[in-house]
Amino acid sequence: MPGRATWELWSGAEASQEAWSIYSGASWAPFTGIHDDGLRLRVVLGQGDYHTGTVTYGDLLIGYHKQLGAFTFKLFGGLAFANHATWEGPYAHSGGKGVLETWWTISDRAWASADVAVSSTRINPPSNDYGSRVRLGWRLWPELSVGLEGGAGGPIDATPAPPDTARIGGFLRYEWAAGEVSVSGGLAFKEPVPGVHDDGPGAFATVSLLTRF
Repeated sequence: MPGRATWELWSGAEASQEAWSIYSGASWAPFTGIHDDGLRLRVVLGQGDYHTGTVTYGDLLIGYHKQLGAFTFKLFGGLAFANHATWEGPYAHSGGKGVLETWWTISDRAWASADVAVSSTRINPPSNDYGSRVRLGWRLWPELSVGLEGGAGGPIDATPAPPDTARIGGFLRYEWAAGEVSVSGGLAFKEPVPGVHDDGPGAFATVSLLTRF
């Protein structure tokens, strides 16, 4: 179909009391439109700062987009890398990564999304990491949604394990035919570690912009 979008480009930033990061990425549908079933290629690059250092990270993934009625599924797998500069010295690692993104159109007004990612790029201590986010949205107008979101992340199998984190908050999302912009904010919680980390919850904020062409 002439003129159909085959690319998605996005960028964003997030910040909390302990860290901040910025990122950018692209997905390409080489044989179909970006909204159609088919193969996807994805690349992501980002940089961040946290309480003990800085990190540069990226993903190179291949996946598939599938629409089943009111549900959309995107499954990706591939390689990830992370390059850290800390007060203990620099270290870098690459490993595997898997991503599952889902969308459910509940009704003309209501929708839900759930994303989860697992990677093996942590080496200090060695671990597989996970990250997840769930959103429940309500369309005030066809273009504008408001809703609640929650998420969690941390190591899966590290010993000793760094603390897990959890977030809960709200978001606004504005969409149009060629893209969307989203902002969110709320509270972030971190599992306390006596003598290391025992602060209470802190604020977080995120912003992202996506375009299609």
